[in-house]
Amino acid sequence: MTNNYSDKGSKGLHRSLKILLSIGLGAAASVQTAWAEYQDPLDLPAQAMASAPQSLLLDVTKAGDRLVTVGERGHILYSDDQGGNWQQAEVAVSTQLNAVFFVDEKEGWAVGEDAAIVHSNDAGRSWQKQFDARDAEFPGPLLDLYFRNANEGYAVGVFNKLYRTDDGGTTWTDWSDHAENLNEWHFFAMAATDADTLYISSEVGLLFRSVDGGESFEPLQTDHNGSFHGVLAKRAEGGNDWLILSGVGGKLFTSKDGGASLRELETHTEAGLASGTWLDDGTALVVGTDGLLLHVAADLNSVTKYQLENGLPLSAVAEPSQDHYVLVGLGGIQTLEQLPRR
Repeated sequence: MTNNYSDKGSKGLHRSLKILLSIGLGAAASVQTAWAEYQDPLDLPAQAMASAPQSLLLDVTKAGDRLVTVGERGHILYSDDQGGNWQQAEVAVSTQLNAVFFVDEKEGWAVGEDAAIVHSNDAGRSWQKQFDARDAEFPGPLLDLYFRNANEGYAVGVFNKLYRTDDGGTTWTDWSDHAENLNEWHFFAMAATDADTLYISSEVGLLFRSVDGGESFEPLQTDHNGSFHGVLAKRAEGGNDWLILSGVGGKLFTSKDGGASLRELETHTEAGLASGTWLDDGTALVVGTDGLLLHVAADLNSVTKYQLENGLPLSAVAEPSQDHYVLVGLGGIQTLEQLPRR
């Protein structure tokens, strides 16, 4: 069961597609009966469903040669044949999961509604709960995460939610006072270029950057006044950090100096943008609503727009092998052998 949260000037909280969906508990004879039958999704394991590959899925990543995707009702699925066939994992919660991250082929974490954090040490086959909103100061979803190694990691979410672990998630510490975020803007997505340099995308044109391994996050105010729902970061050959920031209204910006300056690229769309991934050839692919795919050139100076015929909203993409793409979103899992014709 999920809740709606406002985005302080943006209608798209979950990086465009990741809008929190309210679902009812169903008709009941009385309020008392409904309450008696209710089970907290934080305590209820995800149910095995044949339709899980077609359900709302919000993130996908690689765990070695395996693909892992997460989404509504605690669904986590994995594939060992580049997305051809999928198995549903055993998950300790049935709350919506918004993002997944693997630090190697075995160790992974996922975050979601009610500040849920689940962990796997068997390449995504099974997941145990480490943390939830009942351990937090206030409720609300976690939207993304990043792990430096199998011990040190961060999770971010709405209203300045920032947690840190240094023991693989056995304990999570409220780290929000380590970010200069006095207005408690939402934290949407994380990326890193090395052990010391981390980025968090936020609202009102803010990008938070740490250059001390996460000990402190300083805000970088850009010329954009909207939300950055996605951030990609990599270390370029010259030593500078290259970034791609994307958000509502089809807005996409690139930076070749770690966010100190931004260049807006023409996307020829006003569709909301969700997240993306760097591709093996040095380019990047960003996805969004209406079946939108934006292919960002390797020099970060131009964008080519593509559109899926079905027009289903997309939330994330992975590239298990060159020119082979696995997309997830409102219609579940889709695979492409090449980008569609323009």
